[in-house]
Amino acid sequence: MRTLAATPRYPADTHTYNTVDTIHDIAATLEAVAQSTITQFALVSISLSFEEDLYRQERIDLSKRYFLEHLRSLVRKTDTVLLMNNSFYFILLGANLAGGAIVQERLWDALLWRVHNAADGDILRPYSMTIGHSAYPSPHEQALDCIAAAHEPQQNFFAPEKPVHKYAARQDRRTQKVVRESPDAFELPLLAQEAGMPYLSLLPRKLPLKLRQLISPQLAQELGCFPLGRERDTLTVAIAHPGDRHILDRLRQETGLHIFPVLAPQHELQTALEQFV
Repeated sequence: MRTLAATPRYPADTHTYNTVDTIHDIAATLEAVAQSTITQFALVSISLSFEEDLYRQERIDLSKRYFLEHLRSLVRKTDTVLLMNNSFYFILLGANLAGGAIVQERLWDALLWRVHNAADGDILRPYSMTIGHSAYPSPHEQALDCIAAAHEPQQNFFAPEKPVHKYAARQDRRTQKVVRESPDAFELPLLAQEAGMPYLSLLPRKLPLKLRQLISPQLAQELGCFPLGRERDTLTVAIAHPGDRHILDRLRQETGLHIFPVLAPQHELQTALEQFV
């Protein structure tokens, strides 16, 4: 097993990362950090899933490094960042569990934006992504426990390539007319794909104060939208109806920000809005 140094082996004024082969390499890095002068750290884990294909592997490698290089600059240069297969690990030196949650939110918002706006034709969009976080020594004193906890998804993203089925349709035998069925949970990812936006099946139940200050509960209820995060001058919001431009235009007017929409199930959006008081 290859043991990595507890501190980065590169100039302190650059953002970079190390590549590792196994979970045990990551555990060894965490143990080395724990045995140094660092008394606590948080761990954020991001996993990407691409459609596997021998002929696409070079593009998969290019894509995951493209996303990681853009995320790397969002944490401190002194933090340790690792790449293993299609997963990223951010070791946030000196941070606790709450600090890990804050960085998780920042990285997730930036990743969603980057995936949605990847301009290079060689960059592949993952068909799913997850993110989670944990911390040492509280609540996890063992490196492998800390890694396992960070692997528990706290946010997820689905963007299927091309679902086999489109909207369900049936023929009414009495009128001989084709009747279009209402969209169900299976069709929502397709709706998102056709609208050119990400799809989230689950939404958070608690929002940071800074997001509450951008959109009031009253406005969120009125428009049927739920704020997810802010990255510079772009606000990410969950909506249930991708074709409703009124919602996006109103949000731009009220916040003065660019709006990055994400499609979410109506029932999930309603549950999140009930908590947004």
